[in-house]
Amino acid sequence: MDANDEDAHKIFDEYNCKGVPHLLFVDNKGNEVDRIIGYLPPSEYLARIQNIRNNKHTLDDYLTQYENGKANADVIAEIAMKYEDRGDSDNAKEFYSILIKDYPDPTSEYYQRGTYYLASDAFKNGIPMALNAYIGSFPDSPFIEEAFFTMAYHYADKEMKEDELKVYAQMLSRFPDDTGILNSYAWRMAEIETNLEDALVKAKRAVELSADDPNSQANIIDTEAEVLWKLKRFDEAINAIEKSIMIDSENQYFKDQKEKFIQSKKEASQPV
Repeated sequence: MDANDEDAHKIFDEYNCKGVPHLLFVDNKGNEVDRIIGYLPPSEYLARIQNIRNNKHTLDDYLTQYENGKANADVIAEIAMKYEDRGDSDNAKEFYSILIKDYPDPTSEYYQRGTYYLASDAFKNGIPMALNAYIGSFPDSPFIEEAFFTMAYHYADKEMKEDELKVYAQMLSRFPDDTGILNSYAWRMAEIETNLEDALVKAKRAVELSADDPNSQANIIDTEAEVLWKLKRFDEAINAIEKSIMIDSENQYFKDQKEKFIQSKKEASQPV
């Protein structure tokens, strides 16, 4: 289904789907069997399909193992992650809590994921310091970046601009050369038309750092162009987006951006 279709939106909401591609498998009564989130290479995809067909490595399979006394860290973690994928936070929290209590191994990826999930859930449910406490307690966790973005997106959604800016400042201080973070910050500043000169500096830095990845660089140059447009530096914006088009000449979005910039330049040059 087209993710932009109204009927697809209803199904996404009904089953708490997030992100695309997102494949949902249900039985003939509409009960969820399993789901595949994100891209998988063909061989892995086919193996997953076969497992789902045979009710292997599904939530029901793991719950049966758990109820039959075959529980271990892997089974409990898989149950928690299956519930997390379904948007069932109560059951996800229950099994992540069991995992952390019964298998307290801070070096385990499952343990790190569980502690992050619980901190994130607490943050979203009104404990503002939960994720900052998590970041302080687990400085080497692979979920630190995700924790920062969770806070930033939450504050953006709540229109808490000052708190959002503080999170970006923390993130940039911790990851000064992360192209994804630099780009996200610059684009967000363009959206809210704040700190535009600093956003331009960060976007240019991200462009430099992404020199070995042309496709990624093209998208970051687009961010640079967007910031320049918001600064009303239209010629520079046009020049920048032309670089993106040179890298990816088939990208219609880049072409539309160029037309937007050209139109803005024309409107700005007209006498009032």
